[in-house]
Amino acid sequence: MQEFLQRYRDGIIGGGIGLILAILLLMIGFLKTLLVIVCTFVGAFIGIYLNRTGFFERFKNPRR
Repeated sequence: MQEFLQRYRDGIIGGGIGLILAILLLMIGFLKTLLVIVCTFVGAFIGIYLNRTGFFERFKNPRR
């Protein structure tokens, strides 16, 4: 089973994303789905940026 998951990991991830997109398109429509996707990418970009700049490290090790 582990070998199967390793071999077809990208296809499984792509299929899962496609399923989620199809459900969103059917349930809330095209424009709302597009808004969800854009907000997700913007949030991910902001999170990656803050992680690279060390923003969260300030809260882990506060200066006294």
